[in-house]
Amino acid sequence: MSEHLYGKNIEVYFGGSEKERMKGKLVGSADGVIVLEHNGRRDYVNIEKVVAAWET
Repeated sequence: MSEHLYGKNIEVYFGGSEKERMKGKLVGSADGVIVLEHNGRRDYVNIEKVVAAWET
């Protein structure tokens, strides 16, 4: 994941339907996993499954 997205709110897309997206603040990345924080919850995402990501 690009370093300029750290600490920013992003949306990641996994391909397929509109529901194949997640939003959150990028708070970490290690060993091929990114950490998104949203509404007090942390989601751990396998970076290999991400098709695209952008700042929101």
